[in-house]
Amino acid sequence: MDPAPASVAADPLLPRRIWYVVAALIAAGGVLAAAAMLFLVPFGGDLGQRVTPGQPLTVHMPEAGKMVWVKGEQYVPACQYSEADTQKLGESVLVSMLSDGLTLEVDGERWRGLQMMYVKPVGTYTLTCTVSDEHVTSSFSIGDPPRFHDARSRALAALAASALASLSVLVGAVLTVVIAVRRHLHGKRLAERHLTVG
Repeated sequence: MDPAPASVAADPLLPRRIWYVVAALIAAGGVLAAAAMLFLVPFGGDLGQRVTPGQPLTVHMPEAGKMVWVKGEQYVPACQYSEADTQKLGESVLVSMLSDGLTLEVDGERWRGLQMMYVKPVGTYTLTCTVSDEHVTSSFSIGDPPRFHDARSRALAALAASALASLSVLVGAVLTVVIAVRRHLHGKRLAERHLTVG
């Protein structure tokens, strides 16, 4: 037995409108994730181990290097590797980071990125850091740098964020078009069925 015209007309259009919301969420989610990548992730980093001048400190030096963070007066500590470490040390490089304006907020205190330390080969080293002025009131530590602290990594992060935002908007737009076309075709089929039944 054929359905009544009223029941045919009452058939909902498929796919449902909720899929428009899903498409919008995909686009908005990608854009928000890209913004977070650019504005939240770069401010990472870790204060690491506090340094007491003159006291040996064991530090694992990864390929990405370690950041010397300083709080208070601006000064550059001099760090020496232990004699045993010096024998295996192939290369040691210090790069000033003051021009980058990197900061880290820890327990209400602001620390500045002073310099990056790189060594080859990577591994665990014992450092003894000293300062030239005994009256210096600064504190410093050796920790991790932010994920995106140099020009190259910042450019890659911006590129990745742009790609993520563009892809999510594209996926949302394509999904919206597919939903609209399928709803239109389904509406035409329902209208044809209604005419046939009528």
